[in-house]
Amino acid sequence: MKDLRDVLLVDGYNMIGGWPELAALSQTGMQEARDRLLDLLADYQAYSGRRVIAVFDAYRVPGLGRSFIQGKVQVYFTKEKETADECIERLVGEYSHRRR
Repeated sequence: MKDLRDVLLVDGYNMIGGWPELAALSQTGMQEARDRLLDLLADYQAYSGRRVIAVFDAYRVPGLGRSFIQGKVQVYFTKEKETADECIERLVGEYSHRRR
C-alpha cells in the first residue's frame, strides 16, 4: 500500500557525482545525467510508494528558482544564492508534519 506521507528528499547533483553511471554521463551532458537520475527516482517512487523530491543547486544561475514535475517526481531548481542544502532544509521544515 502506497503512503505518500513518506517523503524522500534528494540532492540531485550529489547523487549524480556519487553514482558512477551518472557521473560518467554528466561528463558528456549534465542534462542527460539529470534526466537519467529523474527516471531512476521515478522508478523508485513507483516501487516504494514514497514521494520523491529532487533538488538541484542553481546557486550561480540568476533568477532560476523554479519547480516542476518530471516523471511524477517533484523537481526544484534553487533560487539565486540559495544552495541545495538550504532548499532541502526549508523543505524538511515544510514537510515535518508528514510521517518521515
